[in-house]
Amino acid sequence: MLENKICGFNVNEFHLVTMIMPYIYEKINEEKTISTFFEKDVQEIYNKVLNINEKFWKNKEKLDEIDWKKTEINNISEKFNSEVDIVIVAGRKDFIDKINRLVINFHTKFTLVNCFEIDDFNKNLENIVKKYDKVLCTKGVREIKELYMV
Repeated sequence: MLENKICGFNVNEFHLVTMIMPYIYEKINEEKTISTFFEKDVQEIYNKVLNINEKFWKNKEKLDEIDWKKTEINNISEKFNSEVDIVIVAGRKDFIDKINRLVINFHTKFTLVNCFEIDDFNKNLENIVKKYDKVLCTKGVREIKELYMV
C-alpha cells in the first residue's frame, strides 16, 4: 500500500539531482530509508552538487549511502532485499512504469517518488499529474491542488 505518491519533472540530470537532493537530505535526517532506481547514472552530477552546497557537503556520509548510479536491470533484485520507506524512480515514463510494477509487488507501506524526464511526454503531463497527490520541485514537496495543476 502506498502512503504517498509524489511526482516530479526534470529537464535534465542536473535538474533532477538539484531537485531530489534536498528531499533526500530531509528524509535521511528523519531516519527514513531510501532506495533509488535511476535510468541514467547521476553519480558525477551528485558529486558536483554536493561540493557546491555546504549543507550537503557537511552531511556527505549520509548522502553517499544513496545509490546515484544507473540501475542495471539484471541486478535490480538486489534493491528489493530490504524494507524501505521511500522509493525514488527517475527516467523516462516506460522505465518508471516498469520499475513501479516491480516495486509495488515487493514493498508495502512506502512513499513512491517518480521523477519524469519532461521531454518524454509533453502532451500527457496533465494525465500523469492527476495520478499523484503531490509534486516534488526545487522548492520541495507541494500538494497538487496547491499548485492549481489539477
